[in-house]
Amino acid sequence: MFRKKFIAQPGSRIDVVHSIYRTVGDLKMFRHMGIRDVISSLVLPQETPLSSGRSYYDFFNWLCNEEIKRCEKYGLRMHPVIGIPPAHSMNTKIMDEALLFLDEFLSDKKAIGIGEIGMGRGTKEEYMAFKRQLSIAQKYDLPVIVQSPKYDKVALTSIILKELKKAKIDRAIVDHCDKDTLQLVIRSHNDDIKVGLTVGQQAISPEEALQMFQSFSYENRIILDSGLGIHDSSIFGVSNTIELFADKVNEEALQKMIYDNYVEVFPGISSRIKTSV
Repeated sequence: MFRKKFIAQPGSRIDVVHSIYRTVGDLKMFRHMGIRDVISSLVLPQETPLSSGRSYYDFFNWLCNEEIKRCEKYGLRMHPVIGIPPAHSMNTKIMDEALLFLDEFLSDKKAIGIGEIGMGRGTKEEYMAFKRQLSIAQKYDLPVIVQSPKYDKVALTSIILKELKKAKIDRAIVDHCDKDTLQLVIRSHNDDIKVGLTVGQQAISPEEALQMFQSFSYENRIILDSGLGIHDSSIFGVSNTIELFADKVNEEALQKMIYDNYVEVFPGISSRIKTSV
């Protein structure tokens, strides 16, 4: 009964995915699994910056308009989160133009947050792009999804948390955390800064997620997500994690990690979620 409620009951969970790269079959399976609402953050298909700021406009437009319509065809409410990821912050001129388009799309209020942003390697360009996007988030009172750094994880995560505090960002997910960065976020200044435990082939396993939760047991601060992107990954990552958690985590705690904590970070979702299934 516990498992059925959280895996198959319609509307019982929310997930973070990069929907642009999910097939129609995946979208249909999300609904079959009981998912009605997905947060789709922007991930771009190449590590290097795009050729112009206009290219970012096209991706923002696709996610905030066309992708919402595509997901609706298969019974999913898709809530877009847009931003310029750290790997794309090298060219200042292109960044300037891209941020103008970001501001434009956020003013239309179709996106519910900014992300994924952050610092992957800790370069000056990444740092400045991160700070500028935090300023835009503050301007529109929007939450952010931050990528956990790829290198110097502890040092850079400490900088990220300091900048979130300085920018007075009250709602955020620091996603793709490992045990060390989880501990940093848990100890941060604000209970509304959540830890994203990303489950999948390119991330942590369900067993690792359970071990990390049991090490701290802060269900008010942890979010389970799939983060499905352009690489090989299973759409059943969180479902398998829920099954593993079933006998070891109480129902209220799991409800927070797969639904309630999402709504705390993104209260804008609440007004979009309908009672119909």
